[in-house]
Amino acid sequence: MIKKIKVSAPGKIILSGEHAVVYGYPEILSAIDRRIFIETEETGLGLDVQPVEGKLIVEQAIEIFKAKLGVSRLKNLKIKISSQIPIGSGMGSSAAFAVAISAAFFEFLKLPKNLKKINEIAYEIEKKQHGTPSGGDNTISTYGGFLLYRKETENIKTFLSLKTKVFSSIFLINSGKPKENTGEMIKSVRDFLSRSPQKVEKFFREIEQVTRNFLRFFSGEELDFGSLITRNERLLEQLGVVSPKTKILIQKIEKEGGFAKISGAGGTKENSGIVLAYHRDPNVLLKLAKVEQWDMFKVKLGERGVKSE
Repeated sequence: MIKKIKVSAPGKIILSGEHAVVYGYPEILSAIDRRIFIETEETGLGLDVQPVEGKLIVEQAIEIFKAKLGVSRLKNLKIKISSQIPIGSGMGSSAAFAVAISAAFFEFLKLPKNLKKINEIAYEIEKKQHGTPSGGDNTISTYGGFLLYRKETENIKTFLSLKTKVFSSIFLINSGKPKENTGEMIKSVRDFLSRSPQKVEKFFREIEQVTRNFLRFFSGEELDFGSLITRNERLLEQLGVVSPKTKILIQKIEKEGGFAKISGAGGTKENSGIVLAYHRDPNVLLKLAKVEQWDMFKVKLGERGVKSE
């Protein structure tokens, strides 16, 4: 009997803390109801990956997995990847892949499910793609829900699951895939930090305060969710990670009484990836998106992490 397994892992949004998290400041992430699915089965024909453009990163993932766990039985595999998460748009598609492929190998080899190990291996896979990621994306994809996450050092990362209100009117707008990848955007902020350390550290501290205010909101204090979104967006604009085109999109939402921010590494040349949008009256956003012909969709936050299908 051919051994065949299927696992999935969720994408994510960042409510607060982009870029600052790379330098040890906290961020708040949520898993969303958009997932990547990986099917794995035995074959006698070597490694067969569909779609074929995923073969290189699968090969890298296999080598990392084998090195980390000292296993060798990952040769004759047929792997099918399908995803509901737009690639390169700030929704954690690469991290969801890294988590899902790691979990798939655990299940395929009948190893005891170990979320901590799955997350550690996924982080190593992520580093192959992005150089110096914070580790937050793979952590939220592994554990799901809402997380307060902080990278203390390369080897020490802390996170706390958060209990919070249900968000019933969160929309994501795909502003388009940025010309820059995540690694390039991280580098642009690093370059800005080296040129103007005091200015950028001030932005990071202000972002941290927004993150802490989100925690207060989660605990039931009467803070304005929308104004926190707007403040976070302005700080990201000051960091130089939001394109002029995306700023115009966000300004149109704000003109109609809504709130919006990029969610992810951003982009400056043309598009900035996913934009999180909120309005007290969702119908206002729906009408605006129709007029502007935006690719907008509703999401559930706090979704389950990696799981068997």
